[in-house]
Amino acid sequence: MSQGQRKYGLADFLSGYFENFGKMLIVNLLYCIPLAIFSGILFAVFYWTGTMNLFGVLLFIPLLSPFTGGLFYICRKLTAKNEIHPWKDFWKGTRENWKFFIINFCCFYVITTGLYITLSYFRGDLNNPIVIFYLILSLLTAVFFLFTEFSMTVMAVSVELKISELLKNSIMLVIGGFWQHLKTLLSLLFVVCVLMSLMAMINHFLIFMIVLGVITLVCLPVLLTYICVYNSYQTIEKTVILPYMEENRKRKAKQEQELSEKTITIEELENLAKGNPEEYVSLRGRMVKRSTVLKMLETKKRNS
Repeated sequence: MSQGQRKYGLADFLSGYFENFGKMLIVNLLYCIPLAIFSGILFAVFYWTGTMNLFGVLLFIPLLSPFTGGLFYICRKLTAKNEIHPWKDFWKGTRENWKFFIINFCCFYVITTGLYITLSYFRGDLNNPIVIFYLILSLLTAVFFLFTEFSMTVMAVSVELKISELLKNSIMLVIGGFWQHLKTLLSLLFVVCVLMSLMAMINHFLIFMIVLGVITLVCLPVLLTYICVYNSYQTIEKTVILPYMEENRKRKAKQEQELSEKTITIEELENLAKGNPEEYVSLRGRMVKRSTVLKMLETKKRNS
């Protein structure tokens, strides 16, 4: 099925995932290697210090950011229905996008912890209208930033743009892709609610951790990333990726044409220039008027 005929939806989402379940399982396990390492380090720090707080827990965000680039890259290929090579693509996505994801998720960490500090500081003064307004403004700012994240991370693994251009495009897509971003947010909340419901049903902490560990190893990181990528890609494909590819195609064609014109000889132009100036002739596979050939010949002789 061509991209123009493709219908995005739940059935397409699930078929894409389960048709490549074996490959995505390998990708998920690859991502769980650094996840397990950093989990062990943070757990050891919490155990030795005897303290555990949100700032330490959220360190997972910047620590795992380079490998998250690999995860997003593969989920983008899965969404675009491209062939996936788990090991090769995971490390390619990590290697090519680690700088962006480190910078991006460090900012995400600062904003998330900053919002937590704000909520903690003002929670005792919720009767003050100014405080309530400030909190609402902070939450709306956080949601706005989250929506830009949905677009920016997908664009980062899809096209070669500067961070400033990625940010500009993602801000524009907050409105253009609003419903897709809202679907992403609601889908992520649904997964969280399912996990919380599972926690409520399993009273034994150790059993819950085992179940959560198995879910994480099998599908959780890939599933959450695929949700983010799938919904955002639909808008980005039309507004950014396809125009970017067309611009690249035109630029390459122009470069090839300029190179061809530089290498063409005076003798070749003289042979083509004979005849009616209004007739079309084939010049290196391109149909042009003889009048154009004559101009090129004059320019070539003048430069010589």
